[in-house]
Amino acid sequence: MTTLLKGTLLLLLLVGCRDQNRDFVPNIQVEVLINLNLPSYQAINVVGGLIEFPSAGYRGLIIYRQTIDEFLVFDQACTYMPSDPCHVVSLDSTVNLLQCACCESRFSLDGFPARGPAVFNLKPYRSLFSPNSNTLRITN
Repeated sequence: MTTLLKGTLLLLLLVGCRDQNRDFVPNIQVEVLINLNLPSYQAINVVGGLIEFPSAGYRGLIIYRQTIDEFLVFDQACTYMPSDPCHVVSLDSTVNLLQCACCESRFSLDGFPARGPAVFNLKPYRSLFSPNSNTLRITN
């Protein structure tokens, strides 16, 4: 009897822990080199600067300069429903948060959800800043 009970509990745990409806941000190859000396990137030449970079990632990139030598880069796809083209985050400067245009989820500038329905962090990308050449490399 206890073996049957243990087996049933194990089966319920395995089945109950799977999130069958989870919508993931797909892994898109990203290899970008940005010359920060160009006028179009002037906004991220100062700490606290942020730009949207629509030509990379799944739904585009958010590039945020957190410190003089550290950048945070996230995909613009909202983690609530990333496969829906409407679910894209951009800066809401009135509250200094990233907000989804569709579901109104909000994320802090370091990618953490601040208000739902999204509960997962924005998808991050690696960034490497080279101060000598004033370039930023962004990769998966």
